Amino acid sequence: MLTKNKAHDLSLAQNARGPDGALKLGRLSDILQGIVDAPTTPDQRISIGHLIEGFGNRAFGALLFIFAVPVALPIAIPGISAVLGAPLLFLCWQLMCGHSQPWLPQVMHNRSFRPADFARILQRVLPSIRRVERLVSPRLVWLTNRRGKQVIGLFAFVLAVVLFLPIPFGNNLPALAIAIMALAVLERDGVAAIVGGLIGVAGLGVVSGVVVGLVKGAIVILQSVILS
Repeated sequence: MLTKNKAHDLSLAQNARGPDGALKLGRLSDILQGIVDAPTTPDQRISIGHLIEGFGNRAFGALLFIFAVPVALPIAIPGISAVLGAPLLFLCWQLMCGHSQPWLPQVMHNRSFRPADFARILQRVLPSIRRVERLVSPRLVWLTNRRGKQVIGLFAFVLAVVLFLPIPFGNNLPALAIAIMALAVLERDGVAAIVGGLIGVAGLGVVSGVVVGLVKGAIVILQSVILS
């Protein structure tokens, strides 16, 4: 597996200090690329726990983004919202509670994959991540301070609950909103937090409409059965 020291070194390498001594936060794409490029032996694997260590103090935003993006994509993968919705619930709850580092159950923490598989996945998604990263930058940073992150965590938790439920067409917009708010946390971008919040509200509206439609349809069917 990727060792703890290597994960720590990656975090330092991607979050270096500038000439003025201020910490320059590496972007998510750079950190992911650094993990892929780290030298490994054939028997080593990358676990989610080591990714958390590699992301350092940016683990919350990075993991929220990584778990939300596959659900946000317009690709029908059976059961993906239930599989990825569970860790999203854990992470959003902890962000809402003000935790500085994420915690996942041991079974999730130890889940690992081969570096080659990780690299193959990244080859597909990194170009898209880099395009999105060009649109975000530190703006209205007070919206992403400690209290702001807790508010983001609260709303993201509500969206994660909706995402976890088996509601038709109820996954994509909530997941997209969580992914954008994750980038807001990563890049201290209050504008992105607002955009993610608006998309989340739209997603809740769509889900509410679907639920109301299903309930009305069920009532009509019951009435027809009773009257027949």
